Amino acid sequence: MDKEYNVPLKYFNLLGQGELRSGRIIVAFIAMSIILLGTIGVLVSGNTSLQRTNAELQSQRVMYGFPNADGVFVSEKAIPERHLIAFTSVFLENFYNFTPESALTNANEALRLMSPRFRALQEENMKSIAKQSDEQQITQVFVRTTPYKLETDPASGYIVSFQASRYRATLSTVFDRKKYNVKILIKAVKPSKYFEWAVVADDMQAQEITQ
Repeated sequence: MDKEYNVPLKYFNLLGQGELRSGRIIVAFIAMSIILLGTIGVLVSGNTSLQRTNAELQSQRVMYGFPNADGVFVSEKAIPERHLIAFTSVFLENFYNFTPESALTNANEALRLMSPRFRALQEENMKSIAKQSDEQQITQVFVRTTPYKLETDPASGYIVSFQASRYRATLSTVFDRKKYNVKILIKAVKPSKYFEWAVVADDMQAQEITQ
């Protein structure tokens, strides 16, 4: 029998169709991956842009309530000068003015109005002065002699400067009188039950005037 052996054509057709299907699946998978990656990239970019926009809008919408001259709270975007001056007056009243009976209370209130950094620097000395006032019956009075001057430093905060005289006395005898150039650095903080002023004293310089 001289019969030439040939593989049936149907087997070739089956192999060709299988390879074709596999090729199509691979191409489809690659295309879907590219589309999916592109979609993810667009979503991430859009989400980042949305977050940035929301942050900008939130910063523009922030409003604070500060009492006006009549004691009525008014919403304002920036801390008004009257609020900074009022805070400075209260802070100085507690920091510099005391009697033997009020020295420790005033010191604690002044410390509460400070930033944590400034409080750590002042606490030991202020409580020592309060103890000395109680033991030696010392009264101190601090009198401002010039108007407040307010400057705004974008990097630091608000700087309040003025001149003042300090008097120390025991009973009715004044034994110490000095004049000072004073500068107080005030920083804004997030309002809270503890920081109801929404600002704190962050530093202070008192340079004695000798002339």
